[in-house]
Amino acid sequence: MSNKENKEEKDTVLKDDAEKVVEDAAKENADEAKEAAADESADQKAPDAKDEAASADAEKAAKLQQQFVRLQADFANYKKRTAAEKLQISEVVKMDVISSILPVIDNFERALQVPQDQVADDVKSFIDGYEMIYKQLLGVLEKEGVTKIDAVGKPFDPNYHQAVMRVPSDEYDDDVVVEVLQEGYLLGDKTLRPAMVKVAFNG
Repeated sequence: MSNKENKEEKDTVLKDDAEKVVEDAAKENADEAKEAAADESADQKAPDAKDEAASADAEKAAKLQQQFVRLQADFANYKKRTAAEKLQISEVVKMDVISSILPVIDNFERALQVPQDQVADDVKSFIDGYEMIYKQLLGVLEKEGVTKIDAVGKPFDPNYHQAVMRVPSDEYDDDVVVEVLQEGYLLGDKTLRPAMVKVAFNG
C-alpha cells in the first residue's frame, strides 16, 4: 500500500471519528434539552397544582362556613320555637287549672251572700274565717294575672258576657248589662270565663 492510500485511509477514519463525536455531542445536547424542558414543565405544573389545591381548600372552607351559619340559624330558630311552645303550653295549663278553681270561688261568694244579721254569733266567726280564705284565694289568682270582668253598666259584648236573660230597665239602655248572675274572669287579656249576665231590653 502506498503512502497516499495509507493517508487517505487515516483521513477517512479520522473523519468518521469526528462525525461520531459530533453526533454523540448532538445527541447528548438533545437529551439534556429534553430533560431541561421536562424539568421546566414539571416546575410549571407544580405551582398550578398548588393553586388548584388551595382553591379547592378555600371552596371547601366556604361551604363548611355556610353550613355552620345555617346550623346556627336553625338552632336559634329551634330555641325560639321551643320557648314559644313551652310558653303556650304553660299558658294553656295555667288557664285549665284556674278555670277549675273558679267554681270554688263561686261557692265562696254564694256562702258569703248570706245576710250577716241572719247569722248566729257562733257561726259569724266561722264566716269571718271563710271570708279571709276567700280573699286570700283571690289574692293568689290576682298575682297570676286573673281579674274579674267589669260587666254591670257595660254594653253587652259576647267576648266577655254570656246573656241568659233580657229584662226591662229604667236605668239602662237596650243591650246594656244590668246584673251579673255569675262572675266572669280574665287571665291577662284572655277570657277565662264570660260573665253570666242579664241584659236590658225595653222593647
